[in-house]
Amino acid sequence: MSLPGPRELVPRGYAALVKLGRVIAATGVRMRTTAVAVLALALAIAAAGVVVVLLLEESLDRSVTESARSTGRQVAIQLVREGARDLSASDVASTGDTEAVTQVLNARGRPIASDPAIVGHPPLTGTRPPVGQEAIETLPLGLNGDSADYRVVSQQVNGPGGPYTVISARSLEPVTEASTRLTLLLGLIAVPLLAISGLAVYRAVGSALRPVERMRRTVAEISTRDLAARVPLPPGGDEVHRLAVTLNEMLGRLASAQAAQRRFVADASHELRSPLSTISTALDVSGRHPESAQDLVPVIARETARLRELVDDLLMLARTDDTTDRPSRTEVDLDDIVRAEAERVRGECALDVEVRAGPAKVRGSEAQLRRAVRNLVDNARGHARSHIRVASSVRGGLAVVEVSDDGPGVEEPDRERIFERFVRLDASRQRGHGGTGLGLPIVAGIAARHGGRARYAESDEPGARFLLELPVLELPEEE
Repeated sequence: MSLPGPRELVPRGYAALVKLGRVIAATGVRMRTTAVAVLALALAIAAAGVVVVLLLEESLDRSVTESARSTGRQVAIQLVREGARDLSASDVASTGDTEAVTQVLNARGRPIASDPAIVGHPPLTGTRPPVGQEAIETLPLGLNGDSADYRVVSQQVNGPGGPYTVISARSLEPVTEASTRLTLLLGLIAVPLLAISGLAVYRAVGSALRPVERMRRTVAEISTRDLAARVPLPPGGDEVHRLAVTLNEMLGRLASAQAAQRRFVADASHELRSPLSTISTALDVSGRHPESAQDLVPVIARETARLRELVDDLLMLARTDDTTDRPSRTEVDLDDIVRAEAERVRGECALDVEVRAGPAKVRGSEAQLRRAVRNLVDNARGHARSHIRVASSVRGGLAVVEVSDDGPGVEEPDRERIFERFVRLDASRQRGHGGTGLGLPIVAGIAARHGGRARYAESDEPGARFLLELPVLELPEEE
């Protein structure tokens, strides 16, 4: 039974490693990383082993060829000097076995001298090289039932009674055995090396993932009612440290969002409770004193209208917060909306309304954009003393709607806060003047959904100045 050669062992080992990699690929990160590291090391060892074995085979192959050539050359020198008359069996004898044999043929191609191991054997090869040249072949000679290949070197020389053909053959079985033993030795060395490397990588990855596991446990223990806890920061500035920082920032944002949601619910409850309490009280009084029911109807109607306005604003805010809501988007002329809202205000109050509607076209929801402009105009009407200015234009690739009034304006510390929900400044706490506190937040939400923003702008004139900035659809031609 012959041992498999290196060219057979390497593909088998590679196939086994590939199957092992597929099995481990379904496990966790730690096992996958370890498997990839071991597989990469195994492939590197296999490649290095193949190179070493091939170099050894090449070196031994050259040695066998040179040995066969040297043996044949000694016999050829004697033939050139003395011919085959004095050639004895000891002159062509090698080790007495079939690993190295020599044979001399006469001009007719018949053996005239052979190694004792192949006496009576027909010519080892039929190749007859020209005089002074040699032929090198690898042939299965089948000596004594041996199936090993032989390196056969044939050379033809002239001598007394010649020409003669000297055939020297050496078995390649030692080369195969040496490469096989080396392959097995490398495999035996690779097994503990891979095991040690796999254990080292497994422990190293476990140590690297230990902070991640602590972060996971910490996050798992954080409840939705209390987002004050934070994950521990591991030492160093590596990826795990940055992950912990990112998780803490995310928890901070969630805590802020939760606090804002709680404030919103509390403020909404308070705002809804006020008109409902008024309506309930009016109904109770009218029930006990029917004669006063007629006088309470305007109160109930006013509070009902306020309640309806508050509910509409809450629904609009919910739509602006809902990222899954996709209203239809069309081409919208902001200048048409500006003109329409200015005409509406002129018909509802005695204020001086100035309109400068320059061409400004955007893409978006016309109903939402009309609501945003209306909220800005209504806010200006509620604070203006005598004058409102509404304008639209295009500046630097942005469609801008500007709404200003000559009222008291907004102090600098409050210019960002007024876009928060249910915020009414101290001068506007009265219900009839301050509104629901949702008008400007709705404007900011609609602007954000359309890729723009709403902001308070500085003004050289007294009063407040608000800007609604949106990406322009197309730049109009300048007059």
